[in-house]
Amino acid sequence: MVTGASSGIGHEMAVQLAASGVHVIAVARRADRLEQLASQFKNIEVMVADLTSAVGLASVEARIADASLTPIDLVVNNAGFGSSGLMHEIDVDRLSREVQLNVGALTRLSHAAIRAMVPRGRGYLLNVSSVASFQASPRLAVYSATKAYVTSLTEALHEEMRGSGVRVTALCP
Repeated sequence: MVTGASSGIGHEMAVQLAASGVHVIAVARRADRLEQLASQFKNIEVMVADLTSAVGLASVEARIADASLTPIDLVVNNAGFGSSGLMHEIDVDRLSREVQLNVGALTRLSHAAIRAMVPRGRGYLLNVSSVASFQASPRLAVYSATKAYVTSLTEALHEEMRGSGVRVTALCP
């Protein structure tokens, strides 16, 4: 499963995984872009979901947890965005959505993935963070703060999962 699969890093990850023969569940808000992606590969399943909405997030969590379906062995938490500018000049609701997606959705999907993978004794969780997580980034204050959370959470989960068969890694482009 790859979130944020309609563009950027998520799109490219979905393409590379599908090209190597992996069945991919591509998750994003934009149905048209997901359908275009799926038209290129027979092994891409489209899941339209807005991870900033409770309904969209719950549907993805439910798919990860559904033991009656083929288990998901890889979850790539890639969905996210950044707001550029002086923090006090950016709409506070936009900043709240940024935190909700970059931190809240990633946390819930990480939780769902690990809960599903640990009993099976295998799985891989890849959380996409950023080099912005390692230092303060003026004009990207909230973005860099959310990515610092992602890196820290992922490093802690990596240690928690040691010996469980579940691997947890942060990617910091």
